[in-house]
Amino acid sequence: RILHDNIIEATEDFSSDYCIGSGGYGSVYKAALPSGQMYGFCSHPNHSFLVYEHVERGSLRMVLSNNEQSKEPDWKKRLNVVNGLANALSYMHHGHSHPVVHRDISSNNVLLDLDYEVRVSDFGTA
Repeated sequence: RILHDNIIEATEDFSSDYCIGSGGYGSVYKAALPSGQMYGFCSHPNHSFLVYEHVERGSLRMVLSNNEQSKEPDWKKRLNVVNGLANALSYMHHGHSHPVVHRDISSNNVLLDLDYEVRVSDFGTA
């Protein structure tokens, strides 16, 4: 209950001021939680949501479609992105007893942090 209340408070009841994007499976909000880093999910009668860390660079598509940002990663960083995505998919398919098939990998749902480490998002069809 505390996590749910913190998220409602941090986003001011999901105010559009905190909305940074929308997709086929919902909206994405950015807010700071009072307890610092907290990742997981919340299932509540009124809301269900996943809580991710903020990934500073955004999606791979955003990076590659921006002329300035697309020039920044050298070949080592680009290979790191490819390896990171391959490792994430391998883990999802073979890394535990309940395999996950994403079904919608695209540059829109490959997220990159400041060090170009990969996070896979948008598991709506999985």
